[in-house]
Amino acid sequence: MRNTATRCTAFALATLICLVAPARADDVPVRARAVTTATRLCAQADTALHLLPRIAWQLGGLRARIDAEHALALLYAAFSDDVLADRYWQAMDDDARVAGDDQIHGIGLIARIQTVLAKGDYANGHALTDELMQLARTSASDGLAAAAEEYQGVFDRRRGDLDAALAHQSVALALRRRLGDAAGEATALTNLGTIARDQGDFARCLDYFLQALEIRERIDTRLDVAYRNVALLYRELDDTLTTQRYFVNAVEAATRYAQPGYYASVQGAYAGFLNDKSDYAAALTAASEALAISEALANRPSIGFEHLEVGRALLGLRRPNDATPHFNAALAIGREIDQRELVARSELALAEIAVAHGDLTHAHVLLDEVSPRLNAAGLRPYLAQAYDLRDHLAEAENDPATAHEFTHRHARLRDELIGVRSSRLLAAIEIRQVREQSRQQLELATRTNELQAERIERGRNERWYGMAAIAALIATLAVFAILLVRLRRLNLALAGRNQEVDRQRTALSDVNQKLESQARSLYQATIIDPLTGAHSRSYMLGELDRLLADCRRMQRDLTLLLIDFDNFKLVNDRYGHLAGDRVLVEAVHFIRGALEADCLFGRFGGEEFMVAFVDRDETESRRIAERIRHAVAENMAGVDPPATISVGAAMLRQMPTVNQVDLLIDAADRALYAAKQAGRNRVGGFRSA
Repeated sequence: MRNTATRCTAFALATLICLVAPARADDVPVRARAVTTATRLCAQADTALHLLPRIAWQLGGLRARIDAEHALALLYAAFSDDVLADRYWQAMDDDARVAGDDQIHGIGLIARIQTVLAKGDYANGHALTDELMQLARTSASDGLAAAAEEYQGVFDRRRGDLDAALAHQSVALALRRRLGDAAGEATALTNLGTIARDQGDFARCLDYFLQALEIRERIDTRLDVAYRNVALLYRELDDTLTTQRYFVNAVEAATRYAQPGYYASVQGAYAGFLNDKSDYAAALTAASEALAISEALANRPSIGFEHLEVGRALLGLRRPNDATPHFNAALAIGREIDQRELVARSELALAEIAVAHGDLTHAHVLLDEVSPRLNAAGLRPYLAQAYDLRDHLAEAENDPATAHEFTHRHARLRDELIGVRSSRLLAAIEIRQVREQSRQQLELATRTNELQAERIERGRNERWYGMAAIAALIATLAVFAILLVRLRRLNLALAGRNQEVDRQRTALSDVNQKLESQARSLYQATIIDPLTGAHSRSYMLGELDRLLADCRRMQRDLTLLLIDFDNFKLVNDRYGHLAGDRVLVEAVHFIRGALEADCLFGRFGGEEFMVAFVDRDETESRRIAERIRHAVAENMAGVDPPATISVGAAMLRQMPTVNQVDLLIDAADRALYAAKQAGRNRVGGFRSA
């Protein structure tokens, strides 16, 4: 508490100095000027204060010098001068080691680890963490052990070892709870949520972050971190309103804490959200302010990401020449601190600029580097963006085959990301439902206990008054009258409580019905293609797995038709993707009309569709395929160019050893390719074809 008060007071003084000082010509944001001014004041003050530890040593010995170094470290940390603060933390740490004071030694190590984390010096930070872990073992301190486990988990996660990071953070959480350290428990929950997000477990991540938020709201500590983390999760769900609300709360909390580093972190993340919303002017303002503060604080990771967001905003404002230096700066910092996401996103942005400027060679080099890195880091939304850039690059180079390949990759990955987003949204709804049910059940249990207590009290009163009536017959009438009055009041209160419980039960039932309806709607969204109404790719593949297993077991025939629209890219290029979507919807209508009742029909990706059916011989299967092809060719002849389809067929009877859907799809795909090569608008894959 004293440390926080010192920091807030120091920052307020520095801000006041900046406000009364003349504005600088370069219009640096006031918070950044506050940090710069505070740093300059610290440097001037240290010319005199650096003698304080020596004087303390002469007056009180080693213990007095440690106290003086500790006070100076806290003072300079409050003014956000990490360089001077780190000097005195290290001096205090060295003296504490000599004095054998494990607690002060641990405080110094923790402060130094936090400083190197801000600098991005992870190698040195890992060495300090190992030293802290050894100190925790020798001193048998649960507090130091919890901090050491926490930082070990942070560094393991940065190296990509998520299993080790999870183990360390779980131990840290258990120690924090045993110590009753609410702030430390919230930090451990936040770290566990970050690991769960990296592992793709969105529901567990959201649960950890909401637990941390509840704790921080209760103790009012680092609410900016809790609100920012939840906002970033809802940003991934494209829930703009919820994301905006949590970011506003995060900015308000960071402003209230009066710590420039907290404020810069929130503003940098908020700038990314504004860029996603295409609000580039506001994003540029937020990112520029965050960048100025981080540069004043020399926080290398934050500087890198804020350069990236400034560049994105400038690129959105169609100022690529101004954006390029920021992306280059972000790329250099990412490589320096080995931050894979920062490197990959910077290279992707530079590749986009290179394609726009016609620098195809440079774009090739960047995309060749960034695609494997994005794939390895699991950054699939940016990988989809890289595939789209590859498509544009191939078109600029007049390479239709490569363009077609990356168009299909982009479409497939986009469909998969839609499915992932739907699953995450369903998980978020389920988590909210569970937490809401728990809250309502707790309220219901509390009210039930209150009613039970009132019943017990009523019984106690009845017995007491009965005994009083037997003991004093003279006062029977008076006691009876009092008893009736009290019983009436209690019954009225009980009736009111019962009505409230009934209302709560009704409200809980209504909420549960709404949540169940939303869950059913989301399930339908995951199995139905939103554009054409056909079954989704994931649903089709699951059904095909089931059909293949059944047909092999019962020796039934299974036919798979793979349908692809001929020259569909010409429609998109000539009339745009919206017109192409309308052509797909209309053609799917005619395909459905040509299908029989038991046919399974779905979208495979892009302009490719699947049809599957059982118990047809080759002649009947070919008749169905020709009927589909004829329905599209006849009804879509008025489209310019005319819309036709090619059909590739594969039958389980012709491939009796096939035991995987992928092999059946591959056979149909080869037949489709043969039909394309034979002139399009035809059926391939049957012996009679």
